Amino acid sequence: MNLPSPSSVRDLDAVVAGLSVVDIIGRPVDLRRPPKPGGMQPIGSITMTTGGNVPNVGIDLAKLGFRVGAVTRVGNDTFGGFLRSQLEMHGIASAGLVLDDTRQTSSTIVGVDRNGERTFFHTRGCMANFRVEDLLTHIDVIRRGRILVFGYYGLLPECDRHLGRLFRAIHLKTGIPVLLDTAGAPRRDDRLLASFLPHVDYFVPSYDEASVITGETAPARIVAALADAGAPGVVGVKLGADGCYLSWRGKGKRIPARKVRSVVDATGAGDAFVAGFVAGLFTGADPFSAAALGNAVAASSLSAVGASTAIRPVKEYHRS
Repeated sequence: MNLPSPSSVRDLDAVVAGLSVVDIIGRPVDLRRPPKPGGMQPIGSITMTTGGNVPNVGIDLAKLGFRVGAVTRVGNDTFGGFLRSQLEMHGIASAGLVLDDTRQTSSTIVGVDRNGERTFFHTRGCMANFRVEDLLTHIDVIRRGRILVFGYYGLLPECDRHLGRLFRAIHLKTGIPVLLDTAGAPRRDDRLLASFLPHVDYFVPSYDEASVITGETAPARIVAALADAGAPGVVGVKLGADGCYLSWRGKGKRIPARKVRSVVDATGAGDAFVAGFVAGLFTGADPFSAAALGNAVAASSLSAVGASTAIRPVKEYHRS
């Protein structure tokens, strides 16, 4: 379960793979009282930013102070150019980016209400063409990292039944651990879960998805169900304002959330937890302490519009 040590071959800390999205965030939006057809509703701000596992976790990790590479798809369009420029701005290695000429860049309109709660309008675009082969053909990029962070189970259905094959190949060809995250609407499929979980080293899904895929509601029972399905390493569940529940080496523990004065935007908070958790592992923390850092990074992400806007260098979280 230890991360591989840095070496001349592993010139990246993490490789993030999977979903990339351009988000158009409007706030505050009151969807309970939408404008009449043909009408207009003024709102405070509209922000164009990146979203999805690859930009969110990748940029967060880069801002925390780590070296990151990416494997994903972007369209050959204006949104794709914006997404590539954001990754480049944060120093994320782009050798694993696939430029898709057939579909637009995956994009989401995000309505954020006054409490920070989000509502999404999403087009999959070129991510509908994303396959596990996109990773396998870029195994040279993945081999450069010390961990692979893949997301999301539930939003990349074409990949789901091939995840076991993918993660086995990652372990065999690179020797690095795999962290899998969830989003969207993963279905309950015990056989599918058992096909890939034995090859996942870190699995801490969000509560809503974890409850669906296990059929359980109590965090401890969710974690037990994931372990029974074959998860061999660190398993847990993200609990939002209640922090997270984690199990490691047979011991379960609830890690409390960091207090937040005012929630501005909850977009990407789960991804910020993942980035903080991985950062904790990189700094030598055990999984429980890494989860505490994940909660701290997630809390800071809530204080500004956009998934990565408020992320700070990792040393600042250790001082706070």
